Amino acid sequence: MPSDPARPYSGQYSDGQSATVIAVSVIAEKDGLHIATPEGRAIATWPWDQIGLVEKITQGRPIRLLNRSSTGARLTFDHPAILPILESMAPHLARPPFGRKQIRTIALSVAIGGAVVSFLVFGLPLIAKPLAKLVPIAWEEQVGDDTIDVVNRMFAGGKKSCSGTKGLKALNDLAQRLLAGTETPYRVRVSVANADMVNAFAVPGGRVVLFRGLIDKANSADEVAGVLAHELAHVVYRHPTQGMITSVGWSAILSAFTGGASFSSEVVAQVAAHLATSAYSRDLEAEADREGVKMLNRTGIGGDGLVKFFELIQKLEKKGISLPQYLSSHPLTGSRIAAIQKISKPAAATALTEAEWRTVQSICD
Repeated sequence: MPSDPARPYSGQYSDGQSATVIAVSVIAEKDGLHIATPEGRAIATWPWDQIGLVEKITQGRPIRLLNRSSTGARLTFDHPAILPILESMAPHLARPPFGRKQIRTIALSVAIGGAVVSFLVFGLPLIAKPLAKLVPIAWEEQVGDDTIDVVNRMFAGGKKSCSGTKGLKALNDLAQRLLAGTETPYRVRVSVANADMVNAFAVPGGRVVLFRGLIDKANSADEVAGVLAHELAHVVYRHPTQGMITSVGWSAILSAFTGGASFSSEVVAQVAAHLATSAYSRDLEAEADREGVKMLNRTGIGGDGLVKFFELIQKLEKKGISLPQYLSSHPLTGSRIAAIQKISKPAAATALTEAEWRTVQSICD
């Protein structure tokens, strides 16, 4: 082991059971990484032979570790100082989460489980969640960027994403406020499509797309913040990647895990159309509602804006305005409003200042 092994390293820890992230102090010992609170309360010990990288280390990104014996747990270091110790002591640090033996096992299990058609209809959605956690982030970001380009062609008549600098900064700063204290591997980026649809959705790679029509119809910045928090919750739980896997099936899995190039333009178009117009399952939408309201509560904004947005959606539908499936009030919006109201805290802060809200409203000018 390199010298000075008892030096504590500052990091962030997530147990994989919730989206909560806590600050930790980590010490490298002979048996592994000892993780404790800054006050010294022991949390966990990660054996060296179970430690791996979540994704390949690249300049400017934090080092994110997984524990192969603890599903979902993550340990993040913003500074690379611990890297020499990891490379020296963790024998399987860079081993891909899916080795050849594991791929053969999965393939055999699928073959035994039934016909390919049955698997695509029933099995793929079930394994999309664990597979989504293993998709390389850099590959996913490329798919996300390609998807946004297709969204602009499909829904905005080829117009580029809105470029109002101050408005984009206000939205992205708001996103960072909402994400504070939440574990995510992404460098989240919010963009606005110059289309009059009342819509918003998350795409792979930590990208969130709001449509100009949604901003135009919203009565306040808090309503937009409510929708943004909901979409960020989809990002945190990697729902867009699950949707991508479910939408395009094995082509997504094989391309990601074999280090292949990004999708063809036809497949990207399929992903874009699926994410922009389709609903997630009821359970995933409810999960995004709950986590989104938690974000809103933590920032003091509260969930009232999200409630008012859903009420707006109900009014628009009564006027015959066509809306994406996931916003439909038939029959779920009423029950979603009730569930949000049950966990929402009173507002103690606004999402944006009046000046910031004006820059968002004019973001496409």
